[in-house]
Parts: sequence; C-alpha cells; structure tokens
Amino acid sequence: MSATADPQATIAGTEVRGTKAQRADALHDLSVAHVELGHLDVAARLAKRGLRLTGEARFHLTLAWIDLDRGRPKQSLRHLDLATPHLRGAELARARCLRGLHLCGSAEPRLAIAELTAVIKELRRYGDQRWLANALVGRGIARCKAAKLPAAEADFSAAHTLLLAIGEVGRAAMCLHNNGFVAMLAGDLPLALRRYEEAAKAGLDSASKPEALVDRAEALLAAGLTAEARRLLAPAMELLGRCGRHVPELAVLSARCALREGDPEPARKLGGADVEFMLAAGKVDAVAAHRFRGPVQARALGWLAQARRSDRRGALAACRAGLRVVEEHHGDWPRRELTGHALSLARTAREVLEWSERHRASVLLPPNEPALAEALARLRRARAFGLPAESLERDVRRLSLASAARAKPRTTLPPELPVISFVEHDGQMKAVTVIGGRARMRVVAEPAELVRTARLALRAGRKVEIDLLPDVGEIVVVPDGVLHDMPWASLGPRVHVLPGLGRWREGRGGRRVWVSGPGIGHSEVAALRQRHGGTISRSTVDATLKALDGAGVAHIAAHGHVNAQNPLFSFLEMEDGPLYGYDIARIQNPPDVVVLSACESGLARAFLDAGTTTVIASVLEVPDVQVSRAMEQVHALIGHPVEAARAVAHLGFSCYGTGTRVAACRAAANEVPVQRSWDAPTEEGTSTAGAWTFTHGPWPENGSEEPTAVTDGRAAGHHGRAEAPLPAEATTLRPQEARTGGQRSS
Repeated sequence: MSATADPQATIAGTEVRGTKAQRADALHDLSVAHVELGHLDVAARLAKRGLRLTGEARFHLTLAWIDLDRGRPKQSLRHLDLATPHLRGAELARARCLRGLHLCGSAEPRLAIAELTAVIKELRRYGDQRWLANALVGRGIARCKAAKLPAAEADFSAAHTLLLAIGEVGRAAMCLHNNGFVAMLAGDLPLALRRYEEAAKAGLDSASKPEALVDRAEALLAAGLTAEARRLLAPAMELLGRCGRHVPELAVLSARCALREGDPEPARKLGGADVEFMLAAGKVDAVAAHRFRGPVQARALGWLAQARRSDRRGALAACRAGLRVVEEHHGDWPRRELTGHALSLARTAREVLEWSERHRASVLLPPNEPALAEALARLRRARAFGLPAESLERDVRRLSLASAARAKPRTTLPPELPVISFVEHDGQMKAVTVIGGRARMRVVAEPAELVRTARLALRAGRKVEIDLLPDVGEIVVVPDGVLHDMPWASLGPRVHVLPGLGRWREGRGGRRVWVSGPGIGHSEVAALRQRHGGTISRSTVDATLKALDGAGVAHIAAHGHVNAQNPLFSFLEMEDGPLYGYDIARIQNPPDVVVLSACESGLARAFLDAGTTTVIASVLEVPDVQVSRAMEQVHALIGHPVEAARAVAHLGFSCYGTGTRVAACRAAANEVPVQRSWDAPTEEGTSTAGAWTFTHGPWPENGSEEPTAVTDGRAAGHHGRAEAPLPAEATTLRPQEARTGGQRSS
C-alpha cells in the first residue's frame, strides 16, 4: 500500500535502515506520509535528510510540493528549478504539474488551465493516477477562479473517482469538499454545507486539512452565523500555525467576521481586492464594477454599491437587481443589507410596504431528514440528563442549514380585509395601514411601552386601552420587532396575525388530536375529548409528531419555553424531553389548526412555516385555574378561530395565521383594480387568483395627511378620524401625490 493511501500505517511500519537506496526510499515514503497528515515541518525534515543522503531530484520535487503547501512559492520554485534538469518521463510531468499548480495562484487563471490541461494528457499517457488526480484538482481550482463552475465540478468529480480507485480515501473526501466550495461560489449555500458534511463523513480529516475548516467557516459566515464561523476559525488558525502553513483566506475571514460584528478596522488594515473590504473602505465605484461578474455575493455587493452611489430611484432599482441575484441564496447576508438600504430610502407607504415585506427575516424549515432527527434526539437526551447542549445545538443548526429547503406551503395574499403592517428599521417603528384600497403610513412611538402597557392591563384583569389598530371589525396584522409580543386579540377587532402579507392560507379540516405534556393535569384534555371527540396521544416527542401528522385540530397542553435568539429552539415539554421548533419540520402534513394551551412557547411561527393554517396561542403565562374554561370556549368556536381567540383574549391568546375559512368579503370579478405586483401599475377590469384586490377605490401611495406618531392611548391618522396633525418634527415623510390605476389621489 502506498504512503498516501495509508499514511499512518506507513509511518508505523517504516524504518530507515539498510542500504543507502533502501534508506532513501524509506525517507521518501515517510516524508510523503507526513505530508498527507499535514505534518509539513516533519515532512520537510525527512525530505531534506534524504536530499543530503542521495541528492536525488525526487526529494527536490517533494520539497517543492511541501513549500507550495506551506505558502512559500519562491522556495518551491527554487526546488523545482533544481529538480527539473534531472527528471525524465513521468517525474518530469509531475514537475510540470507543480508548475501548473503555482499558476493557480496567479492573477490570470487561464494560464494555469492551459498548462494543467497539457499536463493531464501527459499523466494519462504515463498512467500516473495519483498525479493525474493532483492535476485535475489544480485545474478545478483554476476553473473556480475563472468562474467556470460546471467544468470545475467535473474536474473535482473525476479526481474523486481516481483517488477512490487507488485507495486514497482521505484525498478523495477532499474532492467532495472542493465540490462544496463550487456550490458555495454558485450561491447554493445549503448544497455547499451538505457537501462539506458528506466530505467529513467520507473521511476528510480536518486536522490534516485545516483549510477545510476555513471553507466551512466561510459558508457559515455567508449564512449569517458569525459566532459559529469564529468557532471554526480558532482551531483552523491553531492547526495551520502548528503545521507551518500560510492561508491568506484566514486573515480575510477573521476580518470579515469583525466587519459583520460592526468593527471595520481589521478589514481596512488588510485592504486588498476583497469586494466586501473595498465596500467597507468606501470604494463604491470599484465594487459596483463587480455587479455583472464573479460569485453570487460579489455581484450582490456590486449592486449594493451601485445603490449607494445612485439617486433614490436608481438605488431602489439596484436593490431589486441585487435581490434577484441572491434570491436562491439562503441566509440573511447580503440580502438584508440590500433591503435595509432600500427601506432607508423608501418614502411612500407603498414603498415602505414593499420593502418591509422583503426585509423580513425568513425562517426556512428543513425537511424531515434522518441526520437532523438523530441530532435532535441527541440534544433531547443531553437536556434530559442536564448535560452541556451548546455544541449539540450547533450541530442541529448546521445540519438544518445543510438540508435542502423544505417545500413552501401554498399561500396567497390576504382577502379584501384591512391590513396593518409594521416594520422596525433604523430605530423607528413604522406602520402602513391599507383600508378600502387606501394606504397610509405613520410612526409608532415607543412600541415597547405599548406592549408593556397591554400585557400589564391583561394581567391586572383590566381592559386594554391602547388605540394601536384602526376602528374596523376585522384586520390582518403583520407585526415586527417587539410587537410580536403584543396580545393582539385584546385590542378590539378580530385580528389575524400573519408572518407576512403573502402568508394567507385556506384551511382543510380533519380529525382531532389531544396531547397533554408532563406536569399538566389530564383532566383538561379528557374533558375536551369527551365533548368534541378525537384521540388522545402519548406525550412523547415521536408519538406527538405522528399524531399531529394530518390532523385537523391539534390541542397541545404543555409547558412552553421561548428561545429569543433562535425561535426554532423554543420548545414544549414532552415526557422524553423538549419538542423543538425544528421537530415541527419533521411533520409531513401539519395540523390545520393548532391550539397551544401553554404559556409562551414561541412555536406559532414554526407551525405556520410548516404549513399549519391557524395557531391559537398566548403570549402570557396562563393561570391553570382558568385554562379549562378558556379551552372549552376556544373549541366551541374552533370553526372560526379568530372568534375563538377573541373569546380568550383576556388571557393573552391571539389568532396567528388565517382565522376564518371564508374571506370576509369577495371582490366581484372584473369590477375592481388589481395590484399584480409591487412594481406594476394596477389594471382595471381584471382579476386573478392570488392577486391582492381592493374594493373601495384606488390605492394612493400616501394620503394628504402628514404621517403621524402613535402614542399610548391615542392613534393619529386612522381613517375616519379627525385627529389634529402633529408638529413637523414628529413626522418622517412629506406628503406625496400618488398615481394608481390611472387616478390621482391627494
């Protein structure tokens, strides 16, 4: 077996003794074995010892490889120059391969591609499989730099096949990892992470290939997981220092982490041609030139730079173009930089509504995959025994990111109901209200105080006296920031709380399921089941998930715990441990309606993202003595969930999702203007499924009133109210004339 196929066995079974030639062979094998394990200093000492012993060119060739690996190109080329005159045949082709690998680091990757293509033909002629794989890997790297990603993936795959055939499993795994890097450049972050995971399972040893840790850190950083990226960079830095390797990307990634955390100094000191660093240094013209070429993130940053150097209209167009580049890129960076910049430029109510929807952080649930289920089971066991769980939580997050995105449930825009959408940006909460086809915008003053006042009033058994919503009978609310904690149903109207405007979903119906967690009396679910029918499930995690699959109405009575940093780690207590938000992703057909008879659980959003139509849940701790009667009221009205939530609004319950199976009103076809998209003008006389129709006239971008601020107990600027306008300093935008559907409003 060769030294590269099993380096550990080579080191353990090789002794430097015998004749001069035998000792030279042993030193060469040991040097190559240590190279494979990443012990470059030891490998260099052994190769130099062999060079002193015989002066053979093969030791110069090995030292050239080692110095190239250590980031010392000048020393590597010197060894190549000394070796080349003495090499013939296959060994000369190997030297040419190393020169081609040197060219991979040049500014012009086409030179490396041409040289390595010629070398590949020679190595095939000599049947040198190992060095043929080296040349294919090198050409794949050069093709990555030239943005020829399908060809690069083909090279890495061919090298993987060759290395498996000669038994070099570890190096074959590195080829899988390289294909993950290709996916990363293509902007397919889940595929990149999945391939990195496959490489680790296939035998990639990150201790000998710490560059793999650097690549994985870059992927995690692209997903917005800065802290997780830093955790990988620390051991990578230590391993690279121990084996004497210099990886410029390490310093770049460390500076990028600091930049994401608000510290631009390391990036400014490094400088260079890194697109993100140039943008941090204010070189918008140079960065804008990247918007048509290069990796996904470089192009997106190019559009962000273009937005920063354009007028308002051009900036909004550039932000839209940047979002089209990253629309398949999972993770919040640089998407939220683009949407945030556009939000800061938005003036009209329509623009704020459009960009607030685009700016909302997405929660992508992973599909039901065995690896993720096993990771969640390990996390549950750790929690049950009081063991440290931080590393296990990181495993769950990493595996969920590496999973292919779960198919999104079919949703539409809300029916012809009034809508109020909130967005928090630049320290200010804005509300856009759409009633009767007219859109108005205002500033919400001290939203945290409004939430605190409402919650205190409910706990004290008083009526909530906060005039945050307009005076209508039924409304769709899209909250943001601290307003997620508002007990919406207690504010007066029938309220449907949605994660976004395009999240309305029709109900299906089906069987009833009852679940009672540990520490909760079983009398509640027993009485409800006796009155309404259905089945009672065991309260283990797997039994509960199985029972919820395909249910019409699911009632879960359990203690809940909120994780504010990562809502998918919020959980309900079951017999065998926590049922996390990630577990909900394992349900193939989520329940139509879910009633969470629990104190704050934070899982309403996870159920809605999985495909549940409606969740009735509380943002307060519910006293046990009041639960039974409250739940009886809820299930008596469960056919109209928004009314059920209103009946128990005094306990902090609200209706999340679609609270009615029949729209409050329907626009007659061919009678109303239809807004097909944010950018297109409305067309009269048409109506299409999924479009947002308004029955009361055109949608102006703003009314004639100045945007006003909402204060505790009083809301200014609602339709039908004659409120005195606030002073100019309390407003944020000037009145605008808006043109929609061929009509002008003022």
